[in-house]
Amino acid sequence: MSAHPQCKLRVSANRRWLEYADGRPFFWLGDTAWELFHRTTREEADLYLGNRAGKGFTVIQAVALAEQDGLKTPNSYGHLPLVDCDPTKPALGDKGYWDHVDYIVSRANAKGLLLGFLPTWGRHWQGKDSIFTPASVRIYGQWLGARYREAGLIWILGGDRNIHSEAEHELIAALAAGLRAGDGGNHLITYHPLGPGRSSDYFHQDEWLDLNMYQSSHAARDHDNGLFAEHDYALDPPKPTVDGEPRYEALRIGFYNQDVARHLHFDDYDARQAAWWSLLA
Repeated sequence: MSAHPQCKLRVSANRRWLEYADGRPFFWLGDTAWELFHRTTREEADLYLGNRAGKGFTVIQAVALAEQDGLKTPNSYGHLPLVDCDPTKPALGDKGYWDHVDYIVSRANAKGLLLGFLPTWGRHWQGKDSIFTPASVRIYGQWLGARYREAGLIWILGGDRNIHSEAEHELIAALAAGLRAGDGGNHLITYHPLGPGRSSDYFHQDEWLDLNMYQSSHAARDHDNGLFAEHDYALDPPKPTVDGEPRYEALRIGFYNQDVARHLHFDDYDARQAAWWSLLA
């Protein structure tokens, strides 16, 4: 799979921003289509990607092993990603799950969009439902890295989870090492934490983390997500940082809090406010 020439990224020499391979600055304007690989048909994916490219988005964030029962509920064509939920055994075959992922990645790149590619959602590597060990996660990462070595993407590890132990830290480091071994270092890597949270709290000193990501969360209006950017900007060594999940338009405000008003939803102003506050910080 060959990437669109506009889809190769690197960190700038001063470590403050992202840029294309020819030195032009890259602006991360992302949309979170978490279930894109898992739930859409090819026709639906084409429609969605064309819409987002036309609106000026640059990154589409999607998950290979999806949150919504992504291991046991087949995709739109009846295919599962793994054999017996074993991450060392991707379910391969003509027009299977990974061929569908290939199609979406290729179509996105052809439209000048990069994939913010999550190898797995957090529920599959953390807690009682984990299917990974440090050995198996490295094998899976190496396979994934090799398969998408030439694609236009940024690896996003984590999947809405924070780190609670050294064992979890080592598991994520093993996934990063596997991806690096598979793709030869062709892609940038970041980490998507639980909100409100920052990747820098866990991994800033890790060499594999090319850029930080924070999730400023969906708890309230006027939540100053610029404080997350300000925090990361002051760290040493310098690394770019991005709000990977701020206030979503039409989402119920603070839906996970008790006694929250059920009729209040974020609107387009809230989404734009989060974008500008993050950027200007």
